[in-house]
Amino acid sequence: MIRVSKEREGMISPENQRWSIEQYASRENIDVVAWIEGIDESGSRKKSAWWARLDAGIQYVETKQADVLLVWRIDRTARNRLRWAIATDRIETAGGYIESATEPNDRSPAGRFGRGMMAEHAAFMAESIGATWKETLERRVRHGLTPNGQRHYGYVYSRDAGYEVDPIEGPILADMYRSYAAGESAQNIALRLTDPNAQPDENGVYARYARWNTPAILRLLDSGFGAGLVLFRGELHPGTHPPVITPDDWTRFENARAERRRRPRAERSPYTYSGLMQCHCGGKMHGRTDHGQRRYACLKSKHYGVHPDASLAEDVVEQAVLKWMRNVRDELNTRARTAPRALRPVEDPVGAISRRIAAVNERLDSATAKFVDDLIPRDAYDRLRAKLEAERRDLDLELTRASAQATVRPVAFAGDLVARWGNIPVEQRRQAVRLLIERIRVQPKGSAERVVIDSPFSRS
Repeated sequence: MIRVSKEREGMISPENQRWSIEQYASRENIDVVAWIEGIDESGSRKKSAWWARLDAGIQYVETKQADVLLVWRIDRTARNRLRWAIATDRIETAGGYIESATEPNDRSPAGRFGRGMMAEHAAFMAESIGATWKETLERRVRHGLTPNGQRHYGYVYSRDAGYEVDPIEGPILADMYRSYAAGESAQNIALRLTDPNAQPDENGVYARYARWNTPAILRLLDSGFGAGLVLFRGELHPGTHPPVITPDDWTRFENARAERRRRPRAERSPYTYSGLMQCHCGGKMHGRTDHGQRRYACLKSKHYGVHPDASLAEDVVEQAVLKWMRNVRDELNTRARTAPRALRPVEDPVGAISRRIAAVNERLDSATAKFVDDLIPRDAYDRLRAKLEAERRDLDLELTRASAQATVRPVAFAGDLVARWGNIPVEQRRQAVRLLIERIRVQPKGSAERVVIDSPFSRS
């Protein structure tokens, strides 16, 4: 078996390893029945492709097709304690042995102890190298740099200048963020950017970025690189490279992403007010189509017969929403002419939600401390922790949405929305309305106001 972590100048090449193994086999009168090579494959990473090749080599011994497994050095087999132990146990259980072409192969107890020490040293060296790399990568990220200089869509990279916005791809990347935040689905974005005339080369490989799909779009946007951020081990860190979008654009994207994660089917819903409708009984109202007319029906009443008049036509809701937006536009325009500074929501909830999150975190920390001190039993702690973590997740979503609403200039936003309402696709209408409106409440039939709009910008 031959393994190299990476082909580069100065390494012990596969050819050199093969020559050493052949020389050893010739001296020991061993016939080589098969070669297994792992090029650019780690002997320490858990997900390395090398482990499948090592299993294949072991199976030669287990199926009696071979007697020994020859390697250039013991540390070529595995730099992972568990993998090494499993490999040696399987081979020796099958009556075989792992032999090194360049190291002693004494099978006495002392020799086995020495081999074990060599394997332990290999694992130690792999962990030391890994720790050094980890510190190096963490230091780069702390200084706003990427862990490596890999290619990022929307940017060009050079060692001297670092990352700079690509004049062609940069605006396209910015448009991806804004389109998604405006309600366009990742699937539509992928279809729009895919080159329909793209052809593969002789190896069946398409040019980079010639074809897109939904996961590729979401991975690109979630990375936050276009917002000036660096994604490292699942967390976003401030970067030193120039962003292609504004912080407000990023906040609106995060809000749209969180909403669609929570309600994935809503992204494809044909109903403008999905997720906003609430019946006077407290139940949610979901969209449905009756005889070609779109309506919103109360689920509680539908399933349990709580009250009559359980549905309302979408046209009635839309008229109320457009009327409300016109009133907001006119009211805010009037106030804007006399306001000393830019208008913000009537009640800014960001600070309040942040304080509620801090209170939940404090309760969780307190419960954890009591559990560690054996002041509360495990089952009570688990129930409380699950409850507090669920509450924190809900508050995080509220905070994301409130932050997105804080980026909206309501005067221009409401006015533009009313003017272009008839030409905006449903998914973009829905996303825009969610930035202005928190909830649409349907009152009982005969009420003075059948549809009530709840919004941070105006209270009906």
